[in-house]
Amino acid sequence: MANQPIDRFKSQVFHILSEIPKGECIAYGELAKLAGFPGYARQVGSLMKNLPKDTKLPWHRVINAQRRISFAENTDGYLRQKEKLEKEGWVIVGSKLTFNENSIKK
Repeated sequence: MANQPIDRFKSQVFHILSEIPKGECIAYGELAKLAGFPGYARQVGSLMKNLPKDTKLPWHRVINAQRRISFAENTDGYLRQKEKLEKEGWVIVGSKLTFNENSIKK
């Protein structure tokens, strides 16, 4: 991708990401497709991985197509994502997500 398409890609991904509501998750590939770049799941993953730790974007709501956290278990990224998702009502067993409506913390 040249600079202009890269900027458009980032802008679209970040816009869609910013609109994902609390309690919902989206797969990397689905986010890429909605941004107008089908087949760019890995690039979405790279964007998420390189966001600053203090970002306000809900990066933690992006998971893989198997409904799993992509970070290796017990790494810093995994633990941060797991904590944020659990606060939004997700139950994580290993790295697999299931939603528990009764555990939403507001």
